[in-house]
Amino acid sequence: MRKGGDHAAVKKMIDTIKKAVAAGMLIGVGGTIYLASENKIVGAVLFGVGLLSICFFGMNLYTGKIGYILEDKDKLFYLLVWLGNLCGAVIAGALVRIARPALHDTAAAMLASKLELGFFKSLILSFFCGILMYIAVHNHREHPHSVSGVVGIIFCVTVFILAGFEHSIADMVYCAIGISGIEELPKIALFLLEVTLGNSLGAIFIRKLTN
Repeated sequence: MRKGGDHAAVKKMIDTIKKAVAAGMLIGVGGTIYLASENKIVGAVLFGVGLLSICFFGMNLYTGKIGYILEDKDKLFYLLVWLGNLCGAVIAGALVRIARPALHDTAAAMLASKLELGFFKSLILSFFCGILMYIAVHNHREHPHSVSGVVGIIFCVTVFILAGFEHSIADMVYCAIGISGIEELPKIALFLLEVTLGNSLGAIFIRKLTN
């Protein structure tokens, strides 16, 4: 019995990671659309294709899941999702950098400005993004087959991008495309952890406030 249980647990873990990697790559698609768009409003709207695809296919995106962590016994799930998202985002970013090298300069300029934010600005901007991502995903979860579920995602994504809020998984993509040298890695790692913390606090906050 235990062997069968262990097999099921491993299978569940692998499935979790696969869906998280896929979600990271889909955010990579959204980030690429945004970087490649001359009109940033259009780019912000089209970025929503990534989150829509994630919700439609039931993929695992950290910023859409973390709001539920306090009521979930399986805390390891959220770490696996974050790590899977990181892998998918970096893979997508690296491939885009090879295929569209012109996007490196745009991403590098964006990355430089992000790394200059400092802890408190990063935390605040990512906190509000966490709120919006929870709202978008939860609304779609409650109304999966309605216009509201789709429109909510598009509006929340557009707002967080145009407001300059920080999304940890999208930032992973921008870092992978825009990094200029290995010496930037410590700063990038710290920045991503700060934004992850802010996203988490924002999602948990709005979940507790509205549930």
